Amino acid sequence: MVKLFARILAYNWRHYAVSVLVFVVFWQGFSALSAVRVADDKLKTAMRQNAAYFEKAFLEGDVFETQRIMWRIKNDNIKRITFHPVGFEGSRWIFKEAIVGNLYDRPHAQITHNVPFISNGAELGRLEYVIDLVDVNAAVFGANYVLFITVVFFFMGLLVISNLGAIQTLLAIERSVNEINAVTDLGRSDIIRDSIKEHIASLPAGIIGTPFAQMTNRMSEALGQAARLESELAVSKATSDLAAQVAHDIRSPLAALGAAAKGLELPADQRALIDGAVGRMQGIADDLLQRYRSPSAEPAKPKVTACALSGLIEQVLAEKQLQHKDKAGVKIEFNGGAGGIKASVDPKEFQRLMSNLINNSVEAFDGPGVVSVGLSAPDGRVLVEIKDNGKGIPTEILAKLGQKGETHGKANGNGLGLYHARTMAEGWGGSFLITSEPGKGTTVTIELPAIAAAAKTENRLAVLLDDDMLVHMNWKLAAKAAGVEFKGYKTPEDFSAGIEFMPKDTPVYIDSELGNDIDSELGNDIKGEDIAKDLRGKGFTNIAMATGHAPEKFSHLPWLKVTGKEPPWA
Repeated sequence: MVKLFARILAYNWRHYAVSVLVFVVFWQGFSALSAVRVADDKLKTAMRQNAAYFEKAFLEGDVFETQRIMWRIKNDNIKRITFHPVGFEGSRWIFKEAIVGNLYDRPHAQITHNVPFISNGAELGRLEYVIDLVDVNAAVFGANYVLFITVVFFFMGLLVISNLGAIQTLLAIERSVNEINAVTDLGRSDIIRDSIKEHIASLPAGIIGTPFAQMTNRMSEALGQAARLESELAVSKATSDLAAQVAHDIRSPLAALGAAAKGLELPADQRALIDGAVGRMQGIADDLLQRYRSPSAEPAKPKVTACALSGLIEQVLAEKQLQHKDKAGVKIEFNGGAGGIKASVDPKEFQRLMSNLINNSVEAFDGPGVVSVGLSAPDGRVLVEIKDNGKGIPTEILAKLGQKGETHGKANGNGLGLYHARTMAEGWGGSFLITSEPGKGTTVTIELPAIAAAAKTENRLAVLLDDDMLVHMNWKLAAKAAGVEFKGYKTPEDFSAGIEFMPKDTPVYIDSELGNDIDSELGNDIKGEDIAKDLRGKGFTNIAMATGHAPEKFSHLPWLKVTGKEPPWA
């Protein structure tokens, strides 16, 4: 019996406590209000009974007699009475007020009432009396505490009796859960469903068929479905691995296709179609690899490098001029910027940033307008400015722009474009600033640290180790176009022999997976990172992995650069 009541309290003590608290508050509140109402009635009755005596004392100006009458009017629940007289012709009363009772003040636990004191139809003044709720509650409880405690215990007994059926059900469920946990710990997940059904049948007769039992039964069915999903998940994992491998392997032929297309004499619209298709397929491959990665894995670090910003900007502007060519009166211009202005940025992210900002400027036009992009390098800084003469941005909105989720003037905007631009600029060691004047236009200024021109002549020799013939063709064409001396090797043996007498600062690019099909079947894959370690031991300082794998795979080699399959001169 003791254990039963211990479980009752363990399952329901919060509900019991709340129920008793509500009952206590209601009991005390009702008792206090009843006491207040009784005190009001007693005082008003006493006033009527003593009105003639009070009038006589007031007219004669006898303050002591007036106070004695006020004591007779007062009752136990009224703590203080104050008489405020009115001007009355013929009265000898000369005092401002008369007070009887306690003088202490407790404003948060007192009720103050005002009633006129009328005698023979004439108002002599008003009585202000105070009822102290703390004292009233103490008096009520003192007079009724035995009854109060008895009712509370009786109320708790009713609560326990009314919950006995629920308690019996909870005990049956607890036994069921304990057995299921034991089965799970033993690894026998195949019999969990049968165990649940068995314990449903053991529940009290009134519970079987209720929504709770039906829900439990559905849970057992869900466990069976989970077992089927587990096998389907294994198939899905194999499919995901295959998609990732395809995405990795397709990069080389895509890069070769893009390079071959550049050498063909094609009409501009057909060339744009091919470039767009190659770009779309490259994006699909990148997306597949991104989806394949674990959600908990850190994102790939941006490939920050020293870039000539003029060429990147001109390429974006050419795309934007084509994109917005059908908008009447809209002009996109590039003002200045020497080809030697460089900054350390991720070229893809920089072009994405510029594309978003130019789109924002074009969308600010209700009609014709001009977007002007400027590039300058004053005082060791690089300034990129995107100006427009659009409708501008209100001051109260301007301060919020650049924060995640903040946008302006775009029905479907999500605020990510400006947030991306700001975080990228700050990540490159620079700053991001928006200035605007409603009705006149907006200027976005990106400030980046400048890179001084290199005094040393660039090394025009590069070496590639890769077993893919398409990659060699692609790099050879790109190197020829860029005026770079290129040496490509397909096997580690040829590579070792060819690089032995080359300068130690020669740029060396190595694929990660160098084993051929036969080697792979035999489990003899040759890893490019192992060859890179050997080269570093021999003193070579400019080594990079030309691979489709994410940089995180080589995070244990912090000195090793990671590039893609595309030629570095493309």
